[in-house]
Amino acid sequence: MDNRLYHLGFSQIRGIGPARLKMLVTYFGDLKKAWEAEPAEWRKALGGYAKVSEEFSRTREKLNIKEYDEQLLSKGIEYTTIEDVHYPQLLKQIHDPPFILFYKGLLKKHTLNIAIVGSRVCSNYGKEVTKYLSSKLAEKGINVVSGMARGIDSHAHLGALAVGGYTTAVLGSGIDVIYPPENMGMFNKIIQNGLVISEFSPGMPPEAANFPARNRVISGLSQGVIVIEAAIRSGSLITVDFALEQGRDVFAVPGNITSKNSKGTNNLIKQGATIITDVDSVLEEYEDRWNMDGESPQYSRKIALSSKEELILELIDDNPMEIELLCVKADLKPDELNSVLTLLEVKGLINQVCGKKIVRSSF
Repeated sequence: MDNRLYHLGFSQIRGIGPARLKMLVTYFGDLKKAWEAEPAEWRKALGGYAKVSEEFSRTREKLNIKEYDEQLLSKGIEYTTIEDVHYPQLLKQIHDPPFILFYKGLLKKHTLNIAIVGSRVCSNYGKEVTKYLSSKLAEKGINVVSGMARGIDSHAHLGALAVGGYTTAVLGSGIDVIYPPENMGMFNKIIQNGLVISEFSPGMPPEAANFPARNRVISGLSQGVIVIEAAIRSGSLITVDFALEQGRDVFAVPGNITSKNSKGTNNLIKQGATIITDVDSVLEEYEDRWNMDGESPQYSRKIALSSKEELILELIDDNPMEIELLCVKADLKPDELNSVLTLLEVKGLINQVCGKKIVRSSF
């Protein structure tokens, strides 16, 4: 088996996260040896965590990883591992990136990703500001990232969807466990032209302990985080803490000084967060990566392409094409084709969907 499948196997062991998987790889040398090791050796590798070792033993005995991989694909659930070229590059830079991400929708690279978070119980002002900012950002091809929670998160996704934009929802549950349940319709709309991801295995319920981990992914995917309406003790401020730790920009929308849901955001401004008065308050922070005409720099200049890259682009269009078919049409060996596809994806000209299909990038 390749490392991709071993990552999938380790994701099924409760108690194994990025830090412990790193410990195992350091101890055993690679994922294969770690997976095949005896539980007693696991206890040594993990410093005596007997429960995790026992869980590993039970899981390995009953899990057929290849069959599980096929089950996920049959349900339309895809995944990317930290070793894959498609794994979000910004997320790789954080202290403890997830070693696997399950997803539905279109996994695309964007020049700019901005998170919008805030109170679950938001005011009409919060809703209006959120939809205004998210729609304006999405109109410019910016990926709007949020957590699909009630309140500000939901309106961030809805604002992007309203203008046909791309948005990423990060879940604190399994990719097949929609929470809150009333957001099922939103979920279905997002995966048509956006992305829903989770580091938690399918079937995982929305446990309270999952959400801080979810919040670090929201900020980890983004260059900047916008906070709209947050109380002094708010989950959104946990996202801010992660953003600051990860070196991300923090923006805050000023709010009513008599509202408890504005105390957190107003305090952020007092502490140095960039105040937002309009969408340009965000965009001007990224002028080196984005111009005010709403065009990504990668499209405002001619991109140099090799003859093979030009050939591949001529062969694909907006309809996903199987990599095997593309290999035949281009008359290239698989390894040679993969090298060309990697370069085209880095240049933002193509995207891989459904695991083994290629489509032209829409951005």
